[in-house]
Amino acid sequence: MTPLPTTHWPRIFTLWLCGVLAAMQFSKVSFAFQALQATYGATPAAMGWILSTVGMVGLVFGVAMGLCAPAMGYRRLLLLGMGLGAVVALVQSLLPPFPLLWLTRLFEGVSQLAVVVAAPTLIMQHSAPQHRSIAMGLWSTFVGVAFALTAAGGGWVLAHWQLSGMLVLHAAGMALMAGAVLWQLPRDSAARPAWPTLASLPQLHARIYSQWATALPGGCFFFYTATAIALLTFIPPQAGADRAWLAVALPLLSIGGNFLAGWLAQSLLRPSLLVRLAFAGVAAAALALGVCLWLGVAIAPVALVLIALVGLAGGAAFALVPYLSDAPPVQARATGAVAQLGNLGSTLGPPVFAYALEGLGPVGLVLPLGIFALAGLSLATWGIRQHHRAI
Repeated sequence: MTPLPTTHWPRIFTLWLCGVLAAMQFSKVSFAFQALQATYGATPAAMGWILSTVGMVGLVFGVAMGLCAPAMGYRRLLLLGMGLGAVVALVQSLLPPFPLLWLTRLFEGVSQLAVVVAAPTLIMQHSAPQHRSIAMGLWSTFVGVAFALTAAGGGWVLAHWQLSGMLVLHAAGMALMAGAVLWQLPRDSAARPAWPTLASLPQLHARIYSQWATALPGGCFFFYTATAIALLTFIPPQAGADRAWLAVALPLLSIGGNFLAGWLAQSLLRPSLLVRLAFAGVAAAALALGVCLWLGVAIAPVALVLIALVGLAGGAAFALVPYLSDAPPVQARATGAVAQLGNLGSTLGPPVFAYALEGLGPVGLVLPLGIFALAGLSLATWGIRQHHRAI
């Protein structure tokens, strides 16, 4: 697809909303965790598996979806993801037996993965070059916005419509956005590459992680998700009297950092520089947080700056995708790697922080934070240098 002279903003917002609805496949279970546990009489560990299954699908099959997306067609893949998500959420609203509920979460993982591979690729296709980083900055907010909207309205929905009503509402939202995609987005081109063979997938998988244009955004995003999810979980309990308002403010600052990255990458700083500055800022803020914890002073001001910088790093990682390549198949493979490594980071990060806190006390929050930030900075610096040498 040739670059557009102007950005089709209605399509961009439609695709972004598809991402928000897909991210609610995580946030609805996270918010209704106790209600689901009471309904099914399940242990916290069992419900933890229900919550994490969607991410595990992305972890295992993220790159494979990115490899298959060009052959299927990005619009068709997005419609598959949204339609499957709507059907699965409707089945969940019937409160099926627990094993079937877990099976629906597997299918939701496929749905979510299809959306997060297809939608950002389509966003880049329907954005003019001068707006591409801004559009990707908007896209990078989809998870934070989903959690914020669920937190803001989920209580009312549960109180008035109960658990089944919440799931029906999510199904309706997925179906509505599938209809919007059908209406707004043009059909996929008839000229599409052949499907990769099953035997070729391991080699193609390895190729993605041997090329910086496809591997670097996902690598940087890994260090973002490993950090962001853990900080949103563990900082408020360390904030004392500021805990309640900080729990609300931190996700909003994270979203703001994500979106700001798009504007900065488009107008002021190259994404390759922005991602390095963001990780360097996170490392400096981690040091400041450690000083505050050591001295026993309020951590809220530093925490707000820290989470905004973390969000900036996440948005900059997404902005690297169109910066490193303008070819849709390459971008699809890159977003597949982002999905895979992002899920790996969100899976590994919180336990690492939890073990550090358990062993070192509150100051243990700083050690993994500093390590992840410096590792992200090192990877971005090395990878960008090697990419420029290669081209």
